[in-house]
Amino acid sequence: MLRSSRVPGIHTHKGIVMSAGTRRNGWLIIGPGGGGAQYIPTVRPGDPNTALVACDMTCSFVTRDGGKTWKQFNLKGWVRAFAFDPTNPDRVYAGATGLYRSEDAGETWRLVFPDPDAVICERTSGDEAEHAYVSTDNWPGGRVEAICVDPDDPARIYIGVAGGAPAVWFSANGGKSWVECCRVPGSRFRRSYLDRTSPCDDRLLFVLTDAGLYRVAPARGAIECVALPEGAEVLDLGYGVDRATGAPILYLAGPVRWEHGAFRGGVYRSSDRGQTWEAASEGLDADLLAGQDRRFTVAAACPGDAAVAYVAVAEPIAGSEPQGPGVHYFGILKSEDAGMSWRWVLRIGRTNAPNRSPGWVERDYAPDWGGGPFGLGVSPENPQVCYATDWGTSYRTVDGGATWEQLYCDVHGDGSVSTRGLDVLNTYALAFDPFDEKHMALACTDVGAFHSLNAGASWQHAIAGVPESWSNTCYRIVFDPEVRGRAWSVWSGCHDMPRAKMFRSGRLDRYEGGVCRSDDGLVSWRPTSTGMPDHCIPTDIAIDPRSPAAQRLLYVAAVGQGVFRSTDGGRTWEPRNQGITDSLNAWRIVLLPDGSLYLLVCRGLEDGRAVAGGLYHSTDGAGNWRPLPLPPGVTFPNDLAFDPSQPQRLYLACWPLALEGTRRGGGLYRSGDGGRTWVRVFDDAAHVYGVAVDPRRPATVYLASFEGAVYRSDDMGDSWARLAGYDFKWAKSPIRDPYRCGMLYVTTFGSSVWYGPA
Repeated sequence: MLRSSRVPGIHTHKGIVMSAGTRRNGWLIIGPGGGGAQYIPTVRPGDPNTALVACDMTCSFVTRDGGKTWKQFNLKGWVRAFAFDPTNPDRVYAGATGLYRSEDAGETWRLVFPDPDAVICERTSGDEAEHAYVSTDNWPGGRVEAICVDPDDPARIYIGVAGGAPAVWFSANGGKSWVECCRVPGSRFRRSYLDRTSPCDDRLLFVLTDAGLYRVAPARGAIECVALPEGAEVLDLGYGVDRATGAPILYLAGPVRWEHGAFRGGVYRSSDRGQTWEAASEGLDADLLAGQDRRFTVAAACPGDAAVAYVAVAEPIAGSEPQGPGVHYFGILKSEDAGMSWRWVLRIGRTNAPNRSPGWVERDYAPDWGGGPFGLGVSPENPQVCYATDWGTSYRTVDGGATWEQLYCDVHGDGSVSTRGLDVLNTYALAFDPFDEKHMALACTDVGAFHSLNAGASWQHAIAGVPESWSNTCYRIVFDPEVRGRAWSVWSGCHDMPRAKMFRSGRLDRYEGGVCRSDDGLVSWRPTSTGMPDHCIPTDIAIDPRSPAAQRLLYVAAVGQGVFRSTDGGRTWEPRNQGITDSLNAWRIVLLPDGSLYLLVCRGLEDGRAVAGGLYHSTDGAGNWRPLPLPPGVTFPNDLAFDPSQPQRLYLACWPLALEGTRRGGGLYRSGDGGRTWVRVFDDAAHVYGVAVDPRRPATVYLASFEGAVYRSDDMGDSWARLAGYDFKWAKSPIRDPYRCGMLYVTTFGSSVWYGPA
């Protein structure tokens, strides 16, 4: 059954214009900037300071000042393609779970296909609430992964839609109506380019999919497979035109191969539309040791002058790094003679390149953390300008590669950093120092933890002393309420818990993790996990404030291993799982003022079989656990909050499960008797991640969902209002600002921390 957009938790933008910005209705995004994968940098024609960047965490970004600042916009999913109108650079298209258009260079966006008036509803499905439009027009569903705008008639638009069989679609009237032209082999589009020299009534497209390279004539529905160089594996396609003749030049990029001790492949060039190819390899083997791997993953030519091209060299595959004095270099090579020769313009080895200004990623991690770029975008007119993106950063050159500037953060004199608006962090939790209202800590995926000494204006990395095998993810930080500077935190090499994808390998025991303690205000940490297994995924920690300061009572929840308790401030730990049955996927542990505990067990997978989560209660310090009934149909409790004025009143946030095409068992539930019985107070199809109760006004409750919304109730959940201004898809935990009345923090799965009016 399809869900109406009127149901709380499912929101529809039927034709509504969505504005970009890190500030909206009083909201802003705080954090260190960067920190996650960024893609498809696309430069505006005529203005190399205006560019678009996408990320895999559903949001995208636009800069108008060359990366000094960025504004975020949300098109409900991962944007796979951008394309400017060559005749009107204010007009730009974006491909996501539909085709969108902006008439003001990315400031505002409107849905084009499917037709907004034909949209019946929007659905979210899967563990990460993947978005889809349902409409009455001929929208096929899926993702728009390629876009070409005809430069001679911009009303003529070609798009590649994948999700089912990849197909090329065409509109002759600026997107008012569409026809499917043909289907192409493969499962996804990688690149597409329009040959401007082809007849206007019989345009030729070059289309690269994961199955091969094709010449496509949409008007005739004709597809021709392009013969590739013998033995070549193609990862990317670059395209530009000869400045003198206007003829297209194609570049293929892929991995090198060694034949009889000789270097082969890497980059090929064609000046006859792919009829023939020639190796463009001189200089590609610079600093390459015999037999060493080198992968060219991205090819980007200047669209208006294909004599200038850049190729990305990927970081070495784990385990392939040379032992001894040899260095495996990666980065960016450039050609200024149409691929006849190449030279390094960004060479990264065991240290970061001296011609790139560093942000915190380059400063705090080894060079292969960000890796080689997997996005390159060259200015259409000025080949000296090129933007690049990687696993955690964006950067650009304006002098043809002589120097590169990172674009994601500002670095301050004290070493702290602040975002420029390019935020791709998955954040789990905020913690507030009880002795200093300006000191706050941020627990993150993939980059450990940060803390701020100025209420979030800038941030310092807080990973010193954490074992490297643990340091990927910090799940939670707690401050001691009576001892200044003391805090505990839980860490693991396993990220993104409790998402289902993390259980699919069935190898959770490969991850190491544990508890760390700081006694200097998070400047440094030391492990304190004696009694816990080395291979551990602790995801929550609670401190009993009633225990003596010298002998703190602490509890830890660990996925796959249940609950651990320490009675000596974390020096030693013991398992406390008596009464926990079926699954030990302990995810959240909540301590009430009277010392009683609630444990949330997340849904998991064992041998490919779903294992339901659970809810437990302990009144004897985790000595014994008593199961409590979950609401009917619920198998995944994700968060729990209690009313401080009446702790028997609980709120349970739940993650849905798809059954026979519908989602059930999600939403929010309320109990007035400590969890013995439950009443649903929010749509059970919604992916509700977090819930919070306002301690100043306990009737006020907040919830955050992966449907891209944060809601507020002032009557204990009986009715809800969406908070205006918040606009990122994957909202995680709402957290009231303990020092500023009327303000709310929201952690997110990929957009750092939002802060705005509650």
